[in-house]
Amino acid sequence: MLPLHWYKALSLFLLISPHVLLAVLAVIFFKRRFYREFPCFFAYVLYEIAKFIPLFALYSVQGSTGKQYAYAFSVTLILSIALRFGVIDEVSKDLFREPQFLKVSARRLLQGVTGLLLVMGILFAVYAPGDNSARWYAGVFVVNRGAAMVQCGLLLALLLFSRFLGLSWRRPAFGIALGLGVLTSVDLATYALRAEFTSRAGAEFLNLLVTGTYLVCVSIWTGYSLAPEREPASIAVVPHDEVETWNKELERLVRQ
Repeated sequence: MLPLHWYKALSLFLLISPHVLLAVLAVIFFKRRFYREFPCFFAYVLYEIAKFIPLFALYSVQGSTGKQYAYAFSVTLILSIALRFGVIDEVSKDLFREPQFLKVSARRLLQGVTGLLLVMGILFAVYAPGDNSARWYAGVFVVNRGAAMVQCGLLLALLLFSRFLGLSWRRPAFGIALGLGVLTSVDLATYALRAEFTSRAGAEFLNLLVTGTYLVCVSIWTGYSLAPEREPASIAVVPHDEVETWNKELERLVRQ
């Protein structure tokens, strides 16, 4: 494992740098007017920047306890989950433009899954063992894991059906979904790994993995916001007279 001073330096870098890059992303979105097409994602970016300030203050203050940080993190996570579902809805609108049946079906499915996850989180918070604070944390993180599963499913749909649905990999919507998918996939993996790696060294490694992945995902969003979208190739329209000529030549070859 890294020496303590190197670990702290790397942790601070991976904690601060993604949010600095998020500020750059917000400026790019504002200048290129992407906030009109993805207002919920723009709000999500601004919220992630805003919530970092009090959380980092609690992290840095010597007198704050781990319980205080966990409570503040859980409270801020609730709105973050809601905004992520809004981002999913925006990307699904861009993905399932045509036909109308796919658009309506996808939105209804997402709404149903969202409601189911909320009910699961409430039930888990009410009936989970332990005191009220433990139930609160359990309910919040159950909903967070469920949201991560939905986002991973969205990424899988993009990868499998991007060509079938005519979705260009250069579109900002794909970059948004790709970044969220990578982020939530690592989150789901770390939930399982934390049960196996219970040592302090294992926990420190997983913390670095999560923050490093977050930096990679913000870099993906920034790169997609800067990259020009490739215009779809125009389909050449064959004149009617030329088609008739081809038909006559084909008939002549068949008769021979």
